[in-house]
Amino acid sequence: MTQEDFERLCRLQCRVPQFLGFAGVSRDKLERWCRRAYHLDLEEAIEMIRQDGLIEIREAAFQLMKKSATMANQQFNRFLPGAEPEDSARRDEAIRAFTAMLQGADPDGGDMA
Repeated sequence: MTQEDFERLCRLQCRVPQFLGFAGVSRDKLERWCRRAYHLDLEEAIEMIRQDGLIEIREAAFQLMKKSATMANQQFNRFLPGAEPEDSARRDEAIRAFTAMLQGADPDGGDMA
């Protein structure tokens, strides 16, 4: 297995059994390779490099949110689960402002550019 393959599988959020199946090696052999390549235990290296994939997922989600006001609304609600029903007017105002910011417009209807 190359470091590029290992890092790609980490970014794809694969777990040890998938690494073993991909490389066709035993866990002990992969552990030894990982210690030589990264100076870390297998699990530590996987967990550290997996973070790159999580960042890529968040970036992709943000790019999609920029394109879709509906998705932006859903994600906004997901990340702010404490928004109570009685706060719906403030929540809706915040969503409009957030969507306008993503589209480069003034929340009151003008263009910010």
